[in-house]
Amino acid sequence: MVTLQDLDTTIAKQSALFNQLKAEADPTKADELGATHKKLGELKKSRGALLRAAGAGNKDKKKERLLLKTAKVCCLPRSRFIVDGSATLC
Repeated sequence: MVTLQDLDTTIAKQSALFNQLKAEADPTKADELGATHKKLGELKKSRGALLRAAGAGNKDKKKERLLLKTAKVCCLPRSRFIVDGSATLC
C-alpha cells in the first residue's frame, strides 16, 4: 500500500521533472511534458483520495466557505410599525 510520505516524495520528483521540462521549452519533448503533467495530476488526485479516506478532508473548511458565500439578508418582511403615532420601517 502506498503511504502519504511515498506519494509526497513521488509528487516532488515529478514536479521537479515537470518544471525542468517546462523551463527547457524544447518542442521535441512536448509529448514527454504532456505525459509528465498528466502523471503529476494523477498523483495529486490519488494523494487527495488518500487524505479523504484517512478522514483528513476539508469538510469543516468547505462548510465555512459555504457560510461565507451565503447572503446576509434580513429574512423578515418589511413592515411598518406604528409607535406613538409615527410610522417606522423595520
